[in-house]
Amino acid sequence: MTFASALARRGSVAHRLIIRLGVTGLAVALLIAAGLVTADYQITLQRTDERFHQIEAGYLASVTENVWLQDGERLGQLVAGIRQTPYVQLVRVTDETGAVLVADGPGGDGEMITRRYPLARVYYGKELRIGLLEVSVSQRLLLRPVLHRAGLLLLANIILMAGILAALYWQVYRLIAQPLAQMAAHVRHMNLDRADWEMQLVSPHDELKDLAAAYAEMRQAIDQGYHALRSREEHLRIVFDNSPVSLWEEDFSRVKREVDALRGSMDLEIEVYLEAHPDFVVRCAALVEVVNVNAATLALHNAPSRAALLGNLQKTFTTASFHTFRRQIVAIWKGETELSVEGEVKTLSGDRRQVMLHWRVPPGHEGCLDRVLVALENITERKAAEQALAASLEKLVRTNQELERLTEITAHDLQEPARGIVSFSQLLERRIGPTLDADTSDLLGYLTNAGRRMQDQVRGLLAYAQVAPLDSPVEPQSLDAALHGACEALADPIGQCGAVVEAEPLPRVMGNEALLIDLFIRLIDNALKFARAEAPPRITITASVSDTMVTVAVADHGIGILPSYADDVFQVFRRLHGPDHFPGVGIGLAICRKIVERLGGNIWIDTTVTEGCTVRFSLPPAP
Repeated sequence: MTFASALARRGSVAHRLIIRLGVTGLAVALLIAAGLVTADYQITLQRTDERFHQIEAGYLASVTENVWLQDGERLGQLVAGIRQTPYVQLVRVTDETGAVLVADGPGGDGEMITRRYPLARVYYGKELRIGLLEVSVSQRLLLRPVLHRAGLLLLANIILMAGILAALYWQVYRLIAQPLAQMAAHVRHMNLDRADWEMQLVSPHDELKDLAAAYAEMRQAIDQGYHALRSREEHLRIVFDNSPVSLWEEDFSRVKREVDALRGSMDLEIEVYLEAHPDFVVRCAALVEVVNVNAATLALHNAPSRAALLGNLQKTFTTASFHTFRRQIVAIWKGETELSVEGEVKTLSGDRRQVMLHWRVPPGHEGCLDRVLVALENITERKAAEQALAASLEKLVRTNQELERLTEITAHDLQEPARGIVSFSQLLERRIGPTLDADTSDLLGYLTNAGRRMQDQVRGLLAYAQVAPLDSPVEPQSLDAALHGACEALADPIGQCGAVVEAEPLPRVMGNEALLIDLFIRLIDNALKFARAEAPPRITITASVSDTMVTVAVADHGIGILPSYADDVFQVFRRLHGPDHFPGVGIGLAICRKIVERLGGNIWIDTTVTEGCTVRFSLPPAP
């Protein structure tokens, strides 16, 4: 619960306490202000009486004298002097008939406090009434400073009270309301069933009642959770017993204590220590206690009953098993709670099993390792299949190498008879060519051309056999550098036909520099060869990168390839046009496919492009 939310909770303990304190404090402040106003007003009246006495003592004799002498100017000065006395609103002097002699100040401005002083003169032993001095004080002027001081006092009390209440509210929120709300929230989060959170509360904003309700919810949730836990334990026990995977429940607590005792007395790496002290591994293995096993474990170890496997773990160990157990000790040393490692066990009848061991510490047992779950996955047949597959792959690689070597030898040996056919055909044509008729001359020309084509095919077959050997090194390479090398090698044919090669920045891939240059040379040369006659060739090279592969596209605006022939063009000696139309023996794209596949990629014709031809190939990206 935040402070802002606490302010909005009208029924909370802090809110109700502050409201009551605020109302009480405001009433007390009003009473204090009223009392102070009354006292201040009485003090002001007392001071006014004192001023009246001062006027009587200081001015009455002079006023009487000047009325008797009928000195109006002096009388006006005296009246003006009395008028300057604080709070005096009106000063008036009248004669014995009531006629006003001198007056100063406005009259009729609210209620007045008037003090009248009779003016008398002794004349020949007889006192004569010669006039009257009236001095009036305005109650409004008397009350104005009193009310002003009272208002300031009341405002100061309210501000002080507001500050005190705010500080008190913050303290009550921090020390009482917030801890209560946190306790209630914590109790609710401990509940096992979220539906219990929807219980109807007596007062949803009262922290104390909310906390009491939360504890009631918690007790109900604990009861429900206890029954659910019992049911879940029973369910898990059934799953444990009937799992098709071999499951072990083991106690590693004594092994944990041995490993912890070793920490303070060893200055070596744990792997080095265990390698040098195999007796420690054997001793720790003897300390493991098998608590429970399931039916699949009995079947894996040919055990007649659980009792035959409970207790000491070493009865299922082979020499290789201790290497696996050593890895478990390393996991304990490093504080790991999960481990998967291959190992070996033996059955009670002595048969060996290759297993994948999954070692896991359940939550709550990390400190003492009194419960560890071990799952053994029988991979004996899989390992045998892997070994057979590895042997088959090795045999296949040897066969492939022998086939490539045979192809290379055959192609090399065929060069001599092909060269002989061409040479003797040319020699024959020079010696008897002029004596032959037209048909015989044509036949001799066919023989010469066939020999040349055979010679070209043999050279192509030899190049195909020699390119991309299996032991070609593969390392991070720049496609930009490979493309640059290919363009330099093809500088003459590119310049002769006025071709334009455009390329965006290309990424790095896993490959071989020589093979990548050869790949770009053959793809660009193929685009130059099958260009349209009416326009200079334009070749565009782009690339896209994904998480697993880099795909490069080599696009041209040439005559293109029909989609039905998209796979055939990568076959050896597969030509789509006669030798009279375009040069070559149909080996270039086949060599490109061999290079890409040897580098771990794939190559294909993009049949979605209808203009020209786009060859795409993918290679693994460089790390």
